[in-house]
Amino acid sequence: MRKFRNLLLSAITISSVLLPLEIAKAQEKIEVIPLIKSTKGLGGKKIFYPRWKQAELRFFKVIIPVGAKTPIHIHPAPMVVYLAQGELKHTRGDVINYFSSKQSLIESNNGDEHFVENIGSKPAVLYVVAASAVGLPTTINK
Repeated sequence: MRKFRNLLLSAITISSVLLPLEIAKAQEKIEVIPLIKSTKGLGGKKIFYPRWKQAELRFFKVIIPVGAKTPIHIHPAPMVVYLAQGELKHTRGDVINYFSSKQSLIESNNGDEHFVENIGSKPAVLYVVAASAVGLPTTINK
């Protein structure tokens, strides 16, 4: 009987500690933090969408090794880029932009040729969302 009473007291004690924690977790609020919003891309040109084609959203994780550089390219669809880790140098003609971890940028599909280079000491990790159309390439190398 004594063991049963101790077991019951232990169960009540544990539940009285854990139950409020679960209730507190359930009362935490969802937080939405806007990261970036624009009608223009990094080069200042307006974003537009292909007409008369089936829309298609794409989501990529891109890893650029230390010292690596993309080919010179353009994007036929607008995209949002979030740099989760690393440091990048973005070059479009004479215009150079630098981005570090936890920054975002928007590429317009009106943008000129450009390339990106990892100038950090670890791989750059990017998350990219392209608002495209079925059959349209994400990147066109020049």
